[in-house]
Amino acid sequence: MGLVEWVVDREVPGGRLRAGFTARAGGVSTGSYAGLNLGFHVGDDPEAVAENRRLLELEAPGLAWMDQVHGDALAAARAGVTAKATDALVVDPGAGRSAAAVMVADCVPLLLLTGNRPLAAAVHVGRGGLLAGIAVKAVDELRRRGGEDVSAVLGPSICGRCYEVPPSMRDEADALAPGAAATTSWGTPSVDIPRALVRQLASRGVEEVRLLGVCTFEDPAYFSHRRACAAGGKAGRFAGIAEATRDTPA
Repeated sequence: MGLVEWVVDREVPGGRLRAGFTARAGGVSTGSYAGLNLGFHVGDDPEAVAENRRLLELEAPGLAWMDQVHGDALAAARAGVTAKATDALVVDPGAGRSAAAVMVADCVPLLLLTGNRPLAAAVHVGRGGLLAGIAVKAVDELRRRGGEDVSAVLGPSICGRCYEVPPSMRDEADALAPGAAATTSWGTPSVDIPRALVRQLASRGVEEVRLLGVCTFEDPAYFSHRRACAAGGKAGRFAGIAEATRDTPA
């Protein structure tokens, strides 16, 4: 079994699209980061992270990365380049193959695909990005580039049962992103990012949404910032990957 679980692999006019997710399994990191930690910024040994990324790129060559800041900036995916202060990468190859990664450890790794051409996006949706409308901006950008029939895959992330926040934060989130207000399994205020994100996507006409429904806080197969902090450790980062291959000239 490879490092990426490809949950979408389909032909589109002019090429092919794939969308998938890594987990903790594989890789060479140790300690709190044990497994396939892909984040340089979390305190792991840089050589281990570099090796993990090298192993990943055997399955998804030429990955573009983001320096994610919980904002609403988009950039074009460029192989081997880390886009600064960016939370969405558009994958639009003029020829050949292009891919982008979004790193997470509780936030939603959102992968957007179009039905009419090899065009996709990898989007980082935490609470800040949800409230800033980063997903809506990414959908609009795909359509501006000629994408139609946009669909979405929401990968593993913390769920509303586990994402505890102060009451004021929950109320603010629900005011800006309806559907965000929730309650934890232990009865305290929480935010349900996946549920609110599905509503945001629907408001932009994205009707085909696949929600994997895996909670990172509950499932140790994935890195979770909140779970690691509760245990006095640090979390690595796993990734969602959007890949587009163009087999005809743009």
